[in-house]
Amino acid sequence: MVRMPQSRFKAALLLGLLAPTAAWAGPSPWWEHYDRSDRYRCGEEEKVLIERNDSQASLFMRGYRMNLFRDQQSPLLKRYSNSQFSVTIRGDEIEIEDLISRRRCQRFEQA
Repeated sequence: MVRMPQSRFKAALLLGLLAPTAAWAGPSPWWEHYDRSDRYRCGEEEKVLIERNDSQASLFMRGYRMNLFRDQQSPLLKRYSNSQFSVTIRGDEIEIEDLISRRRCQRFEQA
């Protein structure tokens, strides 16, 4: 019989419980009331969904959801950010910037 240290067992159990919720991240619930929902393509394979209103946005990417808030420091730009990501919207193009990279994506669907 193989004995696993108690802390590793708890970590594995926690990961097993939380991972399925991250994998099914999808559109926001109705009570969050986003005015707009756009899908973007970043390169050949990666797709991004952004739901937004005037004060906040939800970014769905790689099975995860991130909440972003409107940047009040630059009212002329549509920029949403949190401590890890920044999204700037310019027409049919968005720029997603994190701590180590920057990528541009093109809109391909609007709801």
